[in-house]
Amino acid sequence: MDGILQFFTDIIGSLDGWLESTLQFDNTLLGLYNDYIAPIPELFKLVGTVFLGIIFVLGTASFVKKMLKLFLVLAVIIIIVMAVS
Repeated sequence: MDGILQFFTDIIGSLDGWLESTLQFDNTLLGLYNDYIAPIPELFKLVGTVFLGIIFVLGTASFVKKMLKLFLVLAVIIIIVMAVS
C-alpha cells in the first residue's frame, strides 16, 4: 500500500515540477500585478476591492439559494419515489 501511495506522490511531484517550469504561473501573475495593478492609485484599489467583495458575496448567496432549491426538488422526488414503491 505504501508503494502505491509513493508512486502517485512521485507522479504528482514530477508533474508539478514540470508544470512549474513550463508555465511559470507565479511569474506571470506577479508580472501582471506589477504592470497593471501596482500603478493604480490606492483609492481605486480600495473601491475595486469593495466592489469585487460585494460581487463575491452576492454570487455566493445566489449559488447557495440555487443549491437549496435543487436539494428541495431532489428531496421531493426521492420522497415521491419512496412513496410509490
